[in-house]
Amino acid sequence: MKRANIIIGTLFLTGLNLVSQQDDFPKLTGSYFGQKPPGMTPEIFAPGIVSIPNSAEYSGTFSPDGSEYYFYRVSKNEPEKIFFSKLEDGKWTGPALAAFAEGYPAYEPAILFDNKKLYFAWEHPNPAEEKGIPGIPGMWLTTRTKNGWSMPKYAGRGMWISSSRDGQIYITDLLWQSGGPLAKVTVKDGRFTGYKKLSGGMDALRNKQDMAHPCIDPDGNFLLFDVNGGSYLYVCFRMPDGTWGEAIDLTRHGFDQEAGGAYVSPNGKYLFFHLKGDIWWVDIKVIEKLKPKESK
Repeated sequence: MKRANIIIGTLFLTGLNLVSQQDDFPKLTGSYFGQKPPGMTPEIFAPGIVSIPNSAEYSGTFSPDGSEYYFYRVSKNEPEKIFFSKLEDGKWTGPALAAFAEGYPAYEPAILFDNKKLYFAWEHPNPAEEKGIPGIPGMWLTTRTKNGWSMPKYAGRGMWISSSRDGQIYITDLLWQSGGPLAKVTVKDGRFTGYKKLSGGMDALRNKQDMAHPCIDPDGNFLLFDVNGGSYLYVCFRMPDGTWGEAIDLTRHGFDQEAGGAYVSPNGKYLFFHLKGDIWWVDIKVIEKLKPKESK
């Protein structure tokens, strides 16, 4: 009984803390937390709101209608946790913990364009039929219901999902044996059933640098990825025959060598990425201007 009272008291205090945090949160309206859109020079996204001191933020994802934002945060004393904010009555709520990912470190949330499915990496034990790689989590799927997000179900191996408007899903395959870790997956009932390795312009980097974090733009016309453990961004444009063109080194076009983890907003207007502990954003024109004349 004493333990039950302690638990109830802890939950009550947690609730009070969340209410206090929301009361103290600034009144932000409009798209992207009311932030002024960036130009051709990258800027920190939502400083003091999403990107805060003494922690690192990664992998932000907006819902297709722009009314929700999910990202993960980690600090020296706290493991990876997924946070979310949403527009309520025209105002953004303060970042709060995502209940569907509690209990284990969780990161890399990604909402699909149907706005009904959210994949994320979770260090919850994998099902017995697929143990995965020790120390590396699998991807899990939660589905939107009328009461919120469902209990997560294991989806398959891999990390860092990105999807295009037509439902194509790209991922980093952690069990790749040849052909590189960048892959497009086939999905049935939310489970990954196959991994097709990507080839083309990225072939020149194989066996030289670790590629990861594929990011497809909404229309499927270009693919961003990074190397060297989540830094050093590249982009490949899709050619008229459907293949991927030359991998363009973005550090030669103004990007910091430590920039990685790219994400394109659902409307295709902005590029987000991680750099030195914060989430940054920039006008997508910095990528579009590099498009080869012969690309799709």
